[in-house]
Amino acid sequence: MPRVARTLLYVLGLTALAATWQAVSNYVGSLESVRGLELELTEVRRLDSESAQLVVRFRLHNRSELPVQLNSYFFDLYLDGNRIGGSSSTWRDDIPDIDRSLYSRASTIEQTLAPDERLDMEFLLHVFELENLVGAYQESSEPLSWSVKAGFRLIHPHSQDERLLRLQATLQEPVP
Repeated sequence: MPRVARTLLYVLGLTALAATWQAVSNYVGSLESVRGLELELTEVRRLDSESAQLVVRFRLHNRSELPVQLNSYFFDLYLDGNRIGGSSSTWRDDIPDIDRSLYSRASTIEQTLAPDERLDMEFLLHVFELENLVGAYQESSEPLSWSVKAGFRLIHPHSQDERLLRLQATLQEPVP
């Protein structure tokens, strides 16, 4: 009987060790997938010449070997280091024709990015006093330097816990 008990203890110990190794492997794998995400700011342009709205396009690229489950995102847009707007400032009480539900629909992704898959995102951003901001840069004959700082809520595939990942990308426009 002691031999059977000892064998059973060995089997239980090896099973526990295998489960621990699997948990550690899953955790490290999820960290690797987070490290493999890259953000690229692809375009910032006016909707039209008379509009105070910017079309902001950016791309998230999963360069890891593991899939990444995305839940939602938010972003801030900067012009030469100065914040000029973001996903949370696209609707305000003093703009009656803006649909508030657009914000929540635009910022919810609920998508899994496979390895080497890209997700292109586009956002219409209302910028107050856009003409003054861009005009000052055009008069100085300096290139416009845009940057976007984005936060992505990721869902861990095993624990279903949410994580926040912050990324940044820049785009330099030539002198007009």
